[in-house]
This record gives sequence, C-alpha cells and structure tokens, in this order.
Amino acid sequence: MPHRFIALTFCTILLSLAPSSFLSTVQASSGDNSFATTDSTTYVYDLQEDPAQCINSNPRPNCGKAPEQPGDRGGWLQYTVFGIMIAGLSFIGFKMFRGVARRDRAIAESLKEHEQ
Repeated sequence: MPHRFIALTFCTILLSLAPSSFLSTVQASSGDNSFATTDSTTYVYDLQEDPAQCINSNPRPNCGKAPEQPGDRGGWLQYTVFGIMIAGLSFIGFKMFRGVARRDRAIAESLKEHEQ
C-alpha cells in the first residue's frame, strides 16, 4: 500500500510540474518573454441559409455545407471514428455479457455441488 501512495504522489507532482517546466523551456529557447498576440476577428459561418435559423441545437436541413476534407463534419473520417467507437463498445458489451454468464454458471455449479 505505501508503494502505491508513493507512486501516486510522484505521478501527481510530475504531471503538475511538467506543463510549467515545458513552458519555461519553450520561452527560454525562443528568447522572447512575451506571449504571441492575435488580432481579434469575427468568425463568419459558412452557411447556405440565415444563421439565426441554422445555429441551433436542432439545425434545419440544408443549413450546413458538404464536407470538403476527410475531417470535416459528415466526412468519411468522422464516420470511421463512429464505426470504431461502436465496434469498441460492442466488444466491451460482449466481454461483459460473457463474463457474467461464466460467473453465473460457476455459481450455479457450486450451488449444485453443495446440494448433493
């Protein structure tokens, strides 16, 4: 038990300090102590219809645009990730079902042995 506590404490401290040490290393190597500033610009939605009707929790049909790159919303990459997620969840569900069935079978067999 003490080893787990020490390991957990070490990992917590390491993960807490790592971002700040990385940031100081990057600033020291760049030689610039100021952060980069960006101009504030207004984002313009690329929609076919009026944005007031399209930007909504349930957007209307034809409010978006067709995907142009694989990573765009509705592109093949998004569908691939969805398929992989469904396959992973199905595998986890199958393993859980099989484990519960094995456990129930083992309990039933042990009860049967005790009855005899």
